[in-house]
Amino acid sequence: MNNQKLFLIIAIFLTIFLLWDKWEITHTTNQNGKRISKTKIISNEAIKQDLDIPSINADEINLPVPKITEQEATTTVITDLLTVEISNKGGTIQNAFLNTYPVEINTEGKFQLLNNLEGTLFQAQSGLASRDNLLPTHLSDFNSAHSNYQLVADKLVVPLTWQDQDGIQVTKNFHFKKGSYVIGIDYQISNNSSRAIPIKSYVRLSRNSIKQSNLMMPTFTGGLIYDKNANVVQKNEFDDWSEFNLQKSIGGWLAMAQQYFIAAWIPNQNESQIFSASANNNLYKLTNTNRQINLGAGEHITLSANHLYLGPKEYGKIEEVATGLNYTLDYGWLDILADPLSWAIHKINNFVGSWGWSIIIITILIKLAFYPLSKKSYHSMAGMRRLAPRLAKLKETYGDDRQKMGQKTMELYKKEKVNPASGCLPIIIQIPVFIAFYWMLLDTVELRQTPFWWLSDLSAKDPYYILPVIMGVSMFVQQKLNPPPPDPMQAKIMMSLPFVFTIFFLWFPSGLVLYWVFNNILSIIQQWTINKHING
Repeated sequence: MNNQKLFLIIAIFLTIFLLWDKWEITHTTNQNGKRISKTKIISNEAIKQDLDIPSINADEINLPVPKITEQEATTTVITDLLTVEISNKGGTIQNAFLNTYPVEINTEGKFQLLNNLEGTLFQAQSGLASRDNLLPTHLSDFNSAHSNYQLVADKLVVPLTWQDQDGIQVTKNFHFKKGSYVIGIDYQISNNSSRAIPIKSYVRLSRNSIKQSNLMMPTFTGGLIYDKNANVVQKNEFDDWSEFNLQKSIGGWLAMAQQYFIAAWIPNQNESQIFSASANNNLYKLTNTNRQINLGAGEHITLSANHLYLGPKEYGKIEEVATGLNYTLDYGWLDILADPLSWAIHKINNFVGSWGWSIIIITILIKLAFYPLSKKSYHSMAGMRRLAPRLAKLKETYGDDRQKMGQKTMELYKKEKVNPASGCLPIIIQIPVFIAFYWMLLDTVELRQTPFWWLSDLSAKDPYYILPVIMGVSMFVQQKLNPPPPDPMQAKIMMSLPFVFTIFFLWFPSGLVLYWVFNNILSIIQQWTINKHING
């Protein structure tokens, strides 16, 4: 098999892996990337439309789902990294903007992660579950001393207060820190009533389904539940929400992820947690219920904080927020290759300070790592090119006798010590590296809106299509360095592939095309040098 067939193989392989990815990302994996068998949600009560609050001692508490069209009083908090809007109904964080991530380059609009718009609803809810609804849930009305807060020191506490007619008082505190995407939430509870109250605090992410990906850009959008004990993550898109299991764990977390950004609730990592999932009318929920405690009459307690992360999926940094949160980085089923590539490119960028040059440098390093295989491949291709006239003569002589022609061809390969398969196989081995690199770049938020040369955004397509054109030209030059296919039809197909790939890459992230271009240029230099040595 000669090298011209390689481009056709790559085109077919790319199509297959993109389709495979759409199936694979919906399956649960453990830390070794192995799939875990799943069953339906254990708790049937969790999917009832009117069961919106966790139960206490198996007693169901039924409250209606709030209408998002209602205008409620809000409290706005601005930090260096976040601008959040907290509804005074329940203390729900209903809008959240990332201050350092513009929607588009050179615009003032900030990227919005959470919002309360009908059809694209995405909210972070929290509350207290108690028998007879004695304590405030995510639907209760709180009071706020101020409608606006701004972080001016290192820390800021924003309190919302609630009190019932029996004298039970609750202060729901929101904790903000400078330089952090994490919001802490705790409760100060004073039971001034004459009876004991069983309590469970709970947190929830609620979201309408969205589709961020397409066949060319298969990015994961959906939910994740992490079992800290087993170091296992459940991961499902919205179409497969019913496949989530009820999960009990010491610690762990739940999250909803999209390309580049996540919202994640992180409870106390030393206490037992119960994670569940439900969905109704295009509203998908992940809920965590903390352990139950009893608050005696006249007692005052502070419930430890749950933490909410609203921010980017930054490699390395996100794992510092909570163990296992790196699972929100979606590298597909080749994460065993993509993760080391991500580690390497981040280390390189820390040294050179340029993501464009980091891509070029890691391309060179990958090329050097595969040089022994490439050298063998190019030697085989050069040998095939040298034998091309003799193979054409065999075709002319034995063209009507395929068996005889095949026999004579194999004899010629054996005599000249040329193995046509060795020219293709080593390069095919490198295809998974390209695919892993593709996935890694798709989910690297640091590339978002990062300029390089004329490129304004390495995570977006080349606006002038310069790189795809250079890539097509480099593929054409590579073909010219290889022996022509003996079959005329195959030769026509091979000649068309540079054009096909140019069109194929017009919409690829420019950072990935940059990798492919320099990989081709290095391949041309290697192959030209080897050809010159053999023929010289």
